[in-house]
Amino acid sequence: MQYDRILRLALIPSIIFLLLSLVSLALTTHYWILGDWILPQGVRVITGVNQQTQVPTVDYTFAYFKDNETNVTVASGCLCLAAAVIALIAWSTLRKPGMDTQFAAGTRRFWILAVVVMSVTGATVALASLAMHYSEKGSDQFGCDSETLMMAGKFNTNKECTREMAACNFLPRYVRGSDRDNAAIACNEAVVVKWLQLILVINALIVLALFSVQARVRRTTRYIRPTDPLPKEI
Repeated sequence: MQYDRILRLALIPSIIFLLLSLVSLALTTHYWILGDWILPQGVRVITGVNQQTQVPTVDYTFAYFKDNETNVTVASGCLCLAAAVIALIAWSTLRKPGMDTQFAAGTRRFWILAVVVMSVTGATVALASLAMHYSEKGSDQFGCDSETLMMAGKFNTNKECTREMAACNFLPRYVRGSDRDNAAIACNEAVVVKWLQLILVINALIVLALFSVQARVRRTTRYIRPTDPLPKEI
C-alpha cells in the first residue's frame, strides 16, 4: 500500500478523535456543574422511628465529592484534544509538496514523534480515568465512603462519593422533582464519559498506528518510488 493512501486514511480517526475529546470535555463540565451547583448535596434520610416519642429518626446526610476521578477525566479530555489537533496539523503538513524529500526528513520526524507522544499520553491518561471510575468507588451500598457522627443529639452522616456514584445511586433515592431529573442527566453523562475514555484509548492507538505505518512505508519505499510524475501518453 502506498504511504499517501495510509496518510489520507489517518484523517478520519483524527477528526473523530477531535470530536470525541470535545464531547468528553463538554459532558464532564456539564455534569460537574450539575453536581456542584445545581443538585443538593445535603439530604434528610429517615432511618427509623423513635419508639418512645414515635417521631421519625432523621439522619442529616451530606455528600462530598471525590475530585480525583473528575480531574483525571478533564485532563484526559484536554490531552486527547491536544493530540487530535496535533494529528490534524501533522496530517496537513505531511501532505505538502516536497515533504517526501531527504531535506524534509527532520520535519517529518518531528511531526510523527509529536503525534506518537501525544497519542500515547492521551491514551494513558484516558485509561487512568477509566480505572479511577472503579477504584474510587466506596464500600457502602451507594458506592460511597460513609462516616456517621452524633452532633447535638442528631445523626449526621458524611459521604464521600464520586460524582457518578452520587448522581446514579445516592441522590435519586432522596431528591424529588427537577432535582431527580437533573440527577438522572448527570448520571447518564457521567456513564457516557466513563465509556468514552475507552473509545478515546482505542482511537488514540489507531491514530498512532496509522501515522507510524505511513512513516515506515514512506521511508522504506522512498528510493523505489518515481520522483517525477510519469509522462502522459500522447
